[in-house]
Amino acid sequence: MEHGEHSIVVNGNIIVLKFTGAFNEYGVFKFTQDVKNVIEGFNGNIFSILVNNLELLGGTPEAYEEFEKYNKWLNNQNMAAKAIVIKSSATLGIINSLVPSIKSQNIKDFNNKSEAIKWLKEQLKSDYACFNSTCGE
Repeated sequence: MEHGEHSIVVNGNIIVLKFTGAFNEYGVFKFTQDVKNVIEGFNGNIFSILVNNLELLGGTPEAYEEFEKYNKWLNNQNMAAKAIVIKSSATLGIINSLVPSIKSQNIKDFNNKSEAIKWLKEQLKSDYACFNSTCGE
């Protein structure tokens, strides 16, 4: 049985994810299937992710294992940046220690959605500029 609730809303090239409650591996697996379908719909185009964890209560060790698998997959997608909106530094510490694959992402945490969206839009602009030119070569 799935534990934890999620919602996914696409706003332009920003995928807004919201997590509510406490997750087990089945809840995370359902989420990962849903978000993979959304990302595949971008057909290789650049996107960013906003993760709203303001109502996240945590997860089982198995849930974090599923989040790690998902983030390893995500690291091979065309993601420009990820912003996490979170108020609990303890929860953020748990995520950082149990999901090490996020360390290679362009990721930043915020305590409100408006600042997170502003930062994501800036990251998308710079990534689009590089995507359409010879940036980094």
